[in-house]
Amino acid sequence: MKQFLRLLAVNIVTVAIAILSGCEGEGDGSAPQNLVLGGTNYGQEVLLSWEESSGGPPGNYLIYFRQIDTTDFVLGATISGDTLEYTHDPQGMTGDYYVAARFGGTEYSSDTLTTIPVHTDIAQLSELNAAGESGYGWALAGDFSGSVYAMTNASNAPLVDFYVTNFANDSVSGPWPAPWYIASPDTAVDDPGGTSVPQADWRATWFSDPLLDPQAILPNFGPTTYFEYMSGIQADTIYIGVYLEAEQHYALAKFFGADTTTGTMQVETWFQSVPDLRLLAH
Repeated sequence: MKQFLRLLAVNIVTVAIAILSGCEGEGDGSAPQNLVLGGTNYGQEVLLSWEESSGGPPGNYLIYFRQIDTTDFVLGATISGDTLEYTHDPQGMTGDYYVAARFGGTEYSSDTLTTIPVHTDIAQLSELNAAGESGYGWALAGDFSGSVYAMTNASNAPLVDFYVTNFANDSVSGPWPAPWYIASPDTAVDDPGGTSVPQADWRATWFSDPLLDPQAILPNFGPTTYFEYMSGIQADTIYIGVYLEAEQHYALAKFFGADTTTGTMQVETWFQSVPDLRLLAH
């Protein structure tokens, strides 16, 4: 009889554990909250951080990544439910991320965030003394798309991230001889051709040397890798890394078609919306 009671007690406990385990994630589970992406390890890797699910700690968190130009998410890691961050090395590639909280056999997924840079199609810029807009900037408080701006309007100072110049005081009718440069807006009032640029709180921006591979990781920001202006803007295509000092964002700019007769050139850009991240694969 005693043996029977002991077996009965063991069976009851076993069933209770099974029921509780089966109920984990059934009605009490919820998704991770407020997923955020950032750059880490000198901007080469992606730091994912989030807040605990409202249902409490799950059994595990699962990290999913979909590399650019692929169709499926791949499970990159499974980590403990009491951990709220994870560092992912995407091997220089950009892509999409989400984190799932697993309660029992059920996964609850966060929002999907991306490191794929924001592309802005070709726009035309003018040399500082030519007719047309010579300034360019990204919508930092919006969708991170790029637009052209006039350097003659002080109200554009918070919006411009670089402008085009040959650092000469040319006639408005041209020509505008080479060499041409892209330059930080805060240098414009001291530019020999900047007589029409008003005093304002123009932004500070930095530029890399010309890049051999536009898909590669951008150089890390530093006094020997980024400068307040960069020459070599000509008819041939040139790629240059851009660093926004105040917001700590990187971007890639493609310049081509500089014409010293018309005073115009073409620009196409890719902006990394994740702060401190140097990945610009597109």
